[in-house]
Amino acid sequence: MKRVFIRQQAGLFAALAFLLIFPAMIWGDDGDEHRVDQLQLGTSGGNINDISKGFCYGGTLGALVQDANSVQYILSNNHVLARTNAAAIGEDIIQPGLIDQSPACFKDANDVVADLSAFVRIGFKSKRTIPLNSVDAAIAQVRAGALDPTGSILDIGVISSATLAPSLGREVKKSGRTSGLTHGTISSVNVTVDVSYGSGKTARFINQMFISPGSFIASGDSGSVAVEDVETSPRAVGLLFAGSSSVAVGSPINAVFNAFKPSITLSMLGNPAPAPSQSSLLDKAFAWVMRLWRVSDSHAATPDLPGQADPAAVDAVRRVKEKHEGRLMNIPGVVGVGVGLSEAQLEKPVIEVYVKSASDQVRRSVPASLEGVAVKIVETGEIRAY
Repeated sequence: MKRVFIRQQAGLFAALAFLLIFPAMIWGDDGDEHRVDQLQLGTSGGNINDISKGFCYGGTLGALVQDANSVQYILSNNHVLARTNAAAIGEDIIQPGLIDQSPACFKDANDVVADLSAFVRIGFKSKRTIPLNSVDAAIAQVRAGALDPTGSILDIGVISSATLAPSLGREVKKSGRTSGLTHGTISSVNVTVDVSYGSGKTARFINQMFISPGSFIASGDSGSVAVEDVETSPRAVGLLFAGSSSVAVGSPINAVFNAFKPSITLSMLGNPAPAPSQSSLLDKAFAWVMRLWRVSDSHAATPDLPGQADPAAVDAVRRVKEKHEGRLMNIPGVVGVGVGLSEAQLEKPVIEVYVKSASDQVRRSVPASLEGVAVKIVETGEIRAY
């Protein structure tokens, strides 16, 4: 069965016109660039039963992971693979997702590539309780021969088996079902955020990261894995699951792995992480010295360095944020609180308050500072599961 990598479904008229005008491009080219026998990640996929009231859905099959016994799984979101808590273990996972089938929503058993193995339940807000979630994640065991065993991600390639913690200013990229390969920057960390799942359901997530700009992610890109923006063997940073017009939301990749413990111990499948050489360690030490002396030099930063802000300063701001988080989250119109960077002093971390709309009432309600730490209002709009 040949798999087709679909980014976004075209309209019927456009498709017919294309076939009439360029038939040779369809039937004359059977190259691997367009169709391959084994699935790459970063492409359309989802649960074969993800259809309700005439609507069907799909997301992105993010990356290849393995357990302690070297069993391989596709990593994506709960709301992509497990139908937002509604699926039963063992349900079929297909590529492409139902929304990208021809015709749309058609269930084709020949497209099954994996079986749902586990998912982390999402707790939704109610009048009485606000459960705190760490991830929107699920895994599906790969069927024999269905997947490129290297775990190659479309437009990115084979990633590293090592992972990387998110840090402010880190440049990242992702490959997703809808928007394809995009590049962005981690703009906020230690984020607590309320995410809308539709039908009046909202879930609160803690310790998340924001990536800017908003065009980094689009609806259908959920399940994509954000990796550091380097050419060769990039390390995974986070699992994307939500966004708005201005930001993408992701969970740190190590938090994703921890969420499946103790029943399943997961690790990223990819190229072995190279041992640091003496020269690379010296380069890092030199870069840190240059940063301390605040010397601007194009060689004073490497992909392995943290972001612009000092980690100790970020942690100090995080502690202040957490002390006042409950009060800030109770302000009407506030959807989240996190740690970002000052616009005036780029290396200075500040508390960020994320709002649907920066109205005068919201501005009056949000303090300008807390315990000497500046507070910045960031208008994000509603943040939705994508």
